[in-house]
Amino acid sequence: MAKILISSLGTGKLKDDNTSKREYSRTVYRFEDVGKEYKTPFIAAALSEHLQVDKLYLVGTSKSMWETVYGYFSDESGQPVDETYWFELVEKVEFFKNGNKKMDEDYLEPVNKAIDGYLRYLRSSASGGSHCYIIDYGLNEAELWNNFDVIMRIGENLKKDDEIYLDITHAFRSIPFFVYLMLDLIGILKFKNDFKLSGLYYGMLDVIEEMGHAPVVDLSSLYHITLWTRGAYNFINYGNGYLLADLIKDTRISENIKNISDIVNINYIDDFKKEIDRLTFLLEDINLSEPVIKYMQPYLMSFTDRFKGISSGGQLQFALAKWYFDNKRFVQGYICLAESIITRILEIYGKVSWDKGNREKIKGLIYNKLRFDSRPEYNQIYEKYEAISETRNLIAHAGFIGQKPQKGGKKSSNKIEQKSYKEDIIKANSYLNDVEKLVFKNRALEKLPDEFSFDLLI
Repeated sequence: MAKILISSLGTGKLKDDNTSKREYSRTVYRFEDVGKEYKTPFIAAALSEHLQVDKLYLVGTSKSMWETVYGYFSDESGQPVDETYWFELVEKVEFFKNGNKKMDEDYLEPVNKAIDGYLRYLRSSASGGSHCYIIDYGLNEAELWNNFDVIMRIGENLKKDDEIYLDITHAFRSIPFFVYLMLDLIGILKFKNDFKLSGLYYGMLDVIEEMGHAPVVDLSSLYHITLWTRGAYNFINYGNGYLLADLIKDTRISENIKNISDIVNINYIDDFKKEIDRLTFLLEDINLSEPVIKYMQPYLMSFTDRFKGISSGGQLQFALAKWYFDNKRFVQGYICLAESIITRILEIYGKVSWDKGNREKIKGLIYNKLRFDSRPEYNQIYEKYEAISETRNLIAHAGFIGQKPQKGGKKSSNKIEQKSYKEDIIKANSYLNDVEKLVFKNRALEKLPDEFSFDLLI
């Protein structure tokens, strides 16, 4: 694990001594939370010392003041300065100011070594590995995509357990903002989870005259807003509340949302209703101590409201099937939809127990009685249940059920095997409407217990 600071570098301004030297003004940077101050032209230097980082990734354009960085970090740590190299850097920057092509990053290797020498001067155990990255201004789409590639290269050097700190004080405001957004993307693509910054620092240079120093503020909470947004979206739309639960400090709500996420993934319907009711109760508590949750409450309630007032298991399974289909989770949707038919008929028979024996009896009713009944309000139930069950079984076998052997060793192709996954996706909502009409709004089903005795079902 390494501590890594990512900072941006601007062009600075010429010194008032008729030389070609550029500089940032020496500034007192103060960390208000601990009262420590560092006087330096580079906030990256102050942050490096304050945080005791292992390496510094410095992002700038070809026209940034690389020669000043080289001279400063070398001088401050007692390293010799190669004057020839320094003047060559000045000349190269002037060359690129005239619209010539971009500087080669390899040419900045002495600057990388100077920065590493400075970090080891601050802390002998610093691992080193600093690097200067050259980006474009981002004036057009081509330059933006080039910058995208550069920041992704930074991501290649990050490890999951690294502590990452981002400084957004200098350079064009678009550059640190772009790096900020890219780090979020890198966390998702590379680490398969949400990337959390250890610190997001900004040196408030605008208040120096008023306060006599530049306060250094940690804006990590702003970065966390993006995590809150994604966490709430994932939970409301997909039932995946793990990120949201990690951000919530209220242990009651956090644990409840984790439970709902687990249940949604494993599809335990009875437990789902209990946890949803508990979440509704917690969200209606006006004394919530979580500031962000208070503002997200209406949106989280939109999730729980989908299942509000549902009084039966069959209706809950049907409501879940609809929610799953709405959010493209077709596996759970087909499972819930098929089971909602069985549960609803069980409830018509007044059976509270959902045990396997009772459910098998209802399946027998569908296949042995309703299938051959001439009344469409009955036999259409069989047709829809059979079609939905075939799709569910196909999904359960990962899209392949295989071929049934015939007499003589021959095999016949299974008709389910020939179905198109696109067809099953398209038909999902159609099946929902059919089940609602044939099972949940079909008054004729109320006569089932009189026409087919439950005790005689096999």
